[in-house]
Amino acid sequence: MVDGVKTYDVVVVGAGPAGSSAARRARALGLSVAVIDRATFPRHKLCGALLSGRGQKAMRDIFGLEVDPEHFLYSRKVAFKWDGETLAEFDAPYDLTYTYRVDLDHRLLREAIAAGAEDYQGTRIETFDDAANALVLADGTRIGYGVLIGADGAASPVARHIFGRAFDPDKIGFAFEAEVPGGCDADARMSIDFRIVNWGYGWNFPKLDTRTIGLGSIRSLDQDLKGKMAQYLDLEAGAAGEGVKIKGAHIPLGDYQKVPGRGNILLAGDAAGLVDGITGEGLAYAMESGAEAVAAAAEALKAGKPATATGLYRKRIRYIHTELDKANKLRHFEYSDRFSSLFKEKLATSLTMRKAFFDLLAGETTYSAIERRIPKQIAGKIAEKMTGWPSKLAGRLRG
Repeated sequence: MVDGVKTYDVVVVGAGPAGSSAARRARALGLSVAVIDRATFPRHKLCGALLSGRGQKAMRDIFGLEVDPEHFLYSRKVAFKWDGETLAEFDAPYDLTYTYRVDLDHRLLREAIAAGAEDYQGTRIETFDDAANALVLADGTRIGYGVLIGADGAASPVARHIFGRAFDPDKIGFAFEAEVPGGCDADARMSIDFRIVNWGYGWNFPKLDTRTIGLGSIRSLDQDLKGKMAQYLDLEAGAAGEGVKIKGAHIPLGDYQKVPGRGNILLAGDAAGLVDGITGEGLAYAMESGAEAVAAAAEALKAGKPATATGLYRKRIRYIHTELDKANKLRHFEYSDRFSSLFKEKLATSLTMRKAFFDLLAGETTYSAIERRIPKQIAGKIAEKMTGWPSKLAGRLRG
């Protein structure tokens, strides 16, 4: 501590999977690290909380943790739906594991703290002092940093500080979700509804004590998401869904920060917009990006050039950005009216499409590999609409 300021190599804002991954990796690299979150854990978080095979690998690599029946429900049973109509029921090629973010996030944070991360839960940031590389907390505590990592969600105060806003209001997604009482047996069926909303999807995931039912889409589209959520909940849960609390939150849905930071301030996870607009994968990207941000920070600090951290980090997560770009292009096939009949048919009949979807979640393939398998005629039609956004919205974005 110097002049009343406690200084760390890395300060992480946000203690979800991205923030805890950053903190845990920082300790593994021998860096001093503090984790700040305005909530006190355990805390609830809107999320379907399907931990994919890719997410399992990230959790194993960063925390040394495996999925287990105490914390996760396992099932391979899947249904693909279209505006309430069941198109196909089948078994996924891999185990799908479902948990609760309230438990998962708390568990990961405990691992980071046990590794030596200093814990600042239940406090918020009052002031960013970039010139001094310091933060002032609401209680007056002043904390210095070499590199600051914002892992503080889609409405990130850190992103708002460096860019003036946390997200593009035209491109941000919004989701509603409810926990419906009644535990599920092992091998309970999950479902994804690809047309319950426009340019989005609905999910019904089995859990140990409940079912998590929700939907999400691009917020700026002209559709009554809250009304659609009420209809979807009634469709999926019936009487069991009556009176349950519905929560809503902004979610990234294809738009990400092309430059994920500024100087020695980096963004990870949802704060950087790292969510796949097709599969909904976000947990794996959160953990991966948190670890990559710290690796970039360590390199920059070792060189005595903390301001180079953003450039180093951007290179380290280029593989994520490349995949998100390709997902945005391919989602025209999934969401646009132009391809809706063909996409519906493929959902019902195509074993190749099903395998590709779950291979992506398992980390066993990439969009680049899938793109190479798309017939040239379809690929050409998709390429004509390469914005990755609905036509009305794309027109506004071009304007």
